[in-house]
Amino acid sequence: MIIISDCVKDNLDEGCIKVASTLSKRLVAAGAKLIAVNCDCSYSTVSISEDKAYMGKTLYQQLKKYDGDILYIPEASNTLGTAIRLLNLSVRTRKKINVLFVMRWDMNFVTKYLIKKSGCNIWTLSSLSYEFFNEQISGASIDNILTGVDSSRFIPVDEERKKKLREKYGFPLDKQIVLHVGHLKHSRNIDAFLGISDKYHSVLVFSSVTEQDQELKNELLLRKNITIIEDYCPKIEELYQAADIYVFPVIKENNCIDVPLSVLEAASCNMRIVASAYNEINSFEKKRGLLVIDEFDNDKIEEYIDACCAVSQIETREIAEKYDWNNAVSFIMDSIR
Repeated sequence: MIIISDCVKDNLDEGCIKVASTLSKRLVAAGAKLIAVNCDCSYSTVSISEDKAYMGKTLYQQLKKYDGDILYIPEASNTLGTAIRLLNLSVRTRKKINVLFVMRWDMNFVTKYLIKKSGCNIWTLSSLSYEFFNEQISGASIDNILTGVDSSRFIPVDEERKKKLREKYGFPLDKQIVLHVGHLKHSRNIDAFLGISDKYHSVLVFSSVTEQDQELKNELLLRKNITIIEDYCPKIEELYQAADIYVFPVIKENNCIDVPLSVLEAASCNMRIVASAYNEINSFEKKRGLLVIDEFDNDKIEEYIDACCAVSQIETREIAEKYDWNNAVSFIMDSIR
């Protein structure tokens, strides 16, 4: 197998990058070759520079060195540019092309035509995207992959360990901790956390690499019951383990990849979860401790949290287990074989 991706990195600071990088690294460990195009990571077989349409010689010179079908993981998902690259890869290599779309965008006639013409196998990360591509590109080979969490790393902890982690990170011991991990943007509905009273203490973990909404950040910083963390956390699982409840308020489409990885990480730690009904979250098993809100109302966020915290015998880890990265790697290896 040959993996081609333009979004593999060592610093996993964004959803698409995390999916592409985690799957690629594990597939390389299983024997695949990785060609990193216009990006770089420590585990790539080779890193190259290539034009945006994949019309140059460099990529195809490298592809001649390796046997096997191609798995293409584009950062842009199903854009016109991706469709052009898919067709070029198909025509110039005469190999079977598999493409993983971590999001879905509306497509014009040309984009649909080029993707279908490439004859690629399409893999999606949500049942909604699976249905979308089946409807938009009739006759295409499409599968849905369940993936997004390392269930051996993100594990539940007992109350003693939770207390020690709160002391380590300076979180209050006398309040329940509300956690969110993601990007600081209005479009991701982070404003919702302004509606949580000091009954709870919110910990918001934001990437300092991606663009932030400074006005919103200033509003959040004024709240004494909110802690903002922007430094890279090599042991991010400890922040989940230190918290009580995870809140995912994203409403608008295409403001997160199809399967919100942070929600799966919270579930794997057997946390209580309040989440909007965003893409793959709609398909999660209805387990105790998961509260999915069809129409997320920011004014009711504390009511949602109160209701979720009242639930005992949390079972959210059972949701995460089937989304383990290892399951996806096995699926991909078996499919390409």
